[in-house]
Amino acid sequence: MIQFHDFGIDVQTYAERGKDNDFPLLKKCPHCRAKRPLHRHGYYERNALTPHGDYRIWIVRYRCRECLKTVSVLPSFLLPYFQYTLSAIWQVVKEQLGLTEGTNRAPFLPTKDGIIFYVRRFCRNLSSLHSFFARRWRIIGPIVKKEKERASWWIRTLEKHGLYSVIRDMWEDGFRHPFANQMGS
Repeated sequence: MIQFHDFGIDVQTYAERGKDNDFPLLKKCPHCRAKRPLHRHGYYERNALTPHGDYRIWIVRYRCRECLKTVSVLPSFLLPYFQYTLSAIWQVVKEQLGLTEGTNRAPFLPTKDGIIFYVRRFCRNLSSLHSFFARRWRIIGPIVKKEKERASWWIRTLEKHGLYSVIRDMWEDGFRHPFANQMGS
């Protein structure tokens, strides 16, 4: 299982600190709900690609002493199973939809095919975003046929509510994230 945590630092600082980051203490198991602190079980490495650099970072893993299942704590600037940081993906999707002007081609941005992949994934999840927001905040998205208009509206709405915190809430509620394959619960 993956839990998000906002470390309050950027990816570069997180990478520099390595295993010395201020990792949270998990006091309750998200699997079995046992109310005793989870044991730090180790670390694993993963990539974090930003528009201007790539980083190899440590992810902490905990293990419940009751059910023996593990929990990984993912920094909020990452998405599960994606190498690019959330901000890098968000930037290229907004550019592709014409919501921001293209930046100088940074060396570590996704390829054109990668950008199209992220935009398609986001657009496929618009209905699930609609469901999540309707259930959570009673916010109903626009009913327009043009996918680009709907996607633009949802991008502004996600930013208005705080992109990182909304994605964390979605993940905790079983909706995964807006770039996941089949986001719905």
